[in-house]
Formats: sequence, C-alpha cells, structure tokens
Amino acid sequence: MYTIALRLDPETRYKLEQLARATGRTRASLVAEAVGRFVDAELTRLVAEGKKEQPDQDGNSPDTPERWNLIV
Repeated sequence: MYTIALRLDPETRYKLEQLARATGRTRASLVAEAVGRFVDAELTRLVAEGKKEQPDQDGNSPDTPERWNLIV
C-alpha cells in the first residue's frame, strides 16, 4: 500500500465525508476505490486508442521499465 496526500476543495471534501457516513466506509477506502477505477478506465482508454500496450496479468506493461514492475 502507498500513502498519498491530496488536497480537496471544501465542497468535494464535504461530499466525501457525507458519502463515507452514508455507506459506513472510510474516506480513504472511497478515495482508493475511486482512484483505482479511474486508473483502470484511463488505461483501458489508452489501450483502445493504441497509445499503450495491454498490461500483463501482473499489471506490468511490456513498455514499463523493469524497476517499475512492482506488484503493490
């Protein structure tokens, strides 16, 4: 797991807190899920546009430098 700090505008932070309360989840879990979905969607879009090769089963793209081929 990685820890990332980010800044949210007050309205987004308020909405995130409301969603966390309503769903019984933590803000961190909601943000982690949102980032994961965004990354998957963007990679899928890039692959479809032919701008990126399809990642292998470990999520490592053939054009990724070896030192970046980490499973996190």
